[in-house]
Amino acid sequence: MPYDHERASRIGHVQTALSPAIIEAMERWQTPSLEVGDPTHIKDRITSLESLVMDERPNPTFAIAFDGSNQEVEARPGYPSVRVGYIQIAGVYVDIFKFLGANNSGLVDSRQLERAQITQTVNSVLPGANVFLNGITGRDSWRAEFDRSFAESEITDFGKAFSLTDALMTIHGKPGAPASSLTLSKCPTCGAPDQRVTASGGVCAIPECMEKIYPTDVLRGYEEFTEDGENALTLTRAMNIAERLLLISYIDGFYRVEPRMLSQGIFITDGPLAVYGPAAPMKSKFLDYWSQLCLAMDQRDFAPPLLVGIEKSGRFVDHARVIDRHIPNGHVMMLDTPYVNRYVTNQKPDHYYGKDEFYGRRFIYKTSTGESLVVTVPRVPGGHPYEKPRIDSSGDFIQVPSEQYQFYPTLRATLETLDLMQTHLYPNAVIPVALAHSASSLPLGTGRSVLTLLAQRSLGMPQDSVALSRFKPPRNRQVGR
Repeated sequence: MPYDHERASRIGHVQTALSPAIIEAMERWQTPSLEVGDPTHIKDRITSLESLVMDERPNPTFAIAFDGSNQEVEARPGYPSVRVGYIQIAGVYVDIFKFLGANNSGLVDSRQLERAQITQTVNSVLPGANVFLNGITGRDSWRAEFDRSFAESEITDFGKAFSLTDALMTIHGKPGAPASSLTLSKCPTCGAPDQRVTASGGVCAIPECMEKIYPTDVLRGYEEFTEDGENALTLTRAMNIAERLLLISYIDGFYRVEPRMLSQGIFITDGPLAVYGPAAPMKSKFLDYWSQLCLAMDQRDFAPPLLVGIEKSGRFVDHARVIDRHIPNGHVMMLDTPYVNRYVTNQKPDHYYGKDEFYGRRFIYKTSTGESLVVTVPRVPGGHPYEKPRIDSSGDFIQVPSEQYQFYPTLRATLETLDLMQTHLYPNAVIPVALAHSASSLPLGTGRSVLTLLAQRSLGMPQDSVALSRFKPPRNRQVGR
């Protein structure tokens, strides 16, 4: 690392650029192909949407999409750097009939489109490096504030307030009945296993510890928290799980108040139906909740809701672009595990892909207008969407149940609905996700400066002159008499 104000020589890169060892190393490497040789392996895995069996259900009347945004700002640069993280998530309700009616004359009626949507936004702030509550460490301060943010982030659309903590307890219980307590795999302080905690918190049962524990400790976000550096990854993990729990808040709200309505809705998340990082074990809780929901709906003779995750970026979206021309419009491609391992993730053919994170399976869908969507859809009535590959005596792969279309009876209705709600505002986009992103996004530039200034003022720190110059308070307007 250089000293302050030390600058590199203008020709300091020459030795690296001319090094034979470096050139030889890079010549050994391979990258994903941008061309498809024999497309047979693609054509063997696609089918037309019309060939799929669809469960009996009413036509969807509404869509609810969820997206989130986060930013970590430096309230004080230099050392010790003081950082604060902001999270904003949004759920956007779209009335499908009003949305489709907004384009009845060849032009979109913006007023009709506005009437077709309702937005709910939840935001919170979390401490970062060198920010702490009085008397406790930065790591424990993050735990306490993370728990507080979930307890205070709530919706009231179904009458009684329902928080993200309530949603967390619900996936540990069953539809309409949150668990009274949950079990932490370990105490965050002493590491003692199997600690029970209620929604309001508790203490470690080990007499030598007796430290405070929180229900949100089950997500284990504190494991990636650093007390002296950036926490962008920790913030992203928190945002992603908050998005998924906001979705549960709405699904469970409909189930408690009017379960019949669930059959008429499509619920869309930004990103795959998966949980990554230390919180990945929550995947099994989402799977359990979904299985119980499908069973409960079936017992009432209702179809389950449509649930889908849509990816905007990543290796699967990149791969979809590469093979795009080999998939006809209106066709869907099953991404079986041997295919994923060989052509997308560069793993051994028998690698057990997706076992730890996913509660839905990925598909590539070529829409009626030629756009490509990478979607994740759960099995119905439940079950793991990925299974360990099976190989017969001749060494060929055997198709496992999770790779058969019959276990995804909601797939056709889901893709047909997404087809109706496409937008050319962005490549491969659908309107509900675009609206949710617009409602949740925290802008860079001036927006980031305002958030930095807010953190500096709230923490009593010198205010950044750049942030002050960008932040112009709104002028007072005189209302006409």
